[in-house]
Amino acid sequence: MRFILLIIASASLSVSAQTNTVKVFTTNYVTAAANFRDVDGTLYDITKSTNWTFIRCKYQDQEGDLAVLRKIERVKIGERPAVNSHSMESAGLGNLSGPAFIPDRNIYADQDGGFILVKNLPIMHLVTGQELQPRLLRVGEQRYNGSIVAIYDCGTPHIVPVITSKLVKTP
Repeated sequence: MRFILLIIASASLSVSAQTNTVKVFTTNYVTAAANFRDVDGTLYDITKSTNWTFIRCKYQDQEGDLAVLRKIERVKIGERPAVNSHSMESAGLGNLSGPAFIPDRNIYADQDGGFILVKNLPIMHLVTGQELQPRLLRVGEQRYNGSIVAIYDCGTPHIVPVITSKLVKTP
């Protein structure tokens, strides 16, 4: 890349000697779409990569550059009774043969799960106990509070250099 720019620059200098112009290169940095994230030098499209997952959790603490989060897990605590056709008919909902369909008869509750450590968490000013659900990529494991916990990364925004050039007249 530098070699090509050197050739272009030398060509522009030879042209500028004849026309009294100089080619000036400008580099601007633009953030790519929000779904492109860099993790350890690898670029991911987080909407298409199957390795990225949403994890529902609560903010606990900050350990250097790692956020300490506690997972929130849904736990089944009971089950609703099945509804039969007789009770549906008596409720004025029609005459159905067989048990009525209820999408989920299970009753759930939220319970604190294990800890996870997260790099590059983009949310600022978190309060202990604040719930969040970031999209994360698992990148490793580390010892924390006497046990091995997973390390996840939110990635950093993908920054793209945009190089433009223009001819500038010299006096």
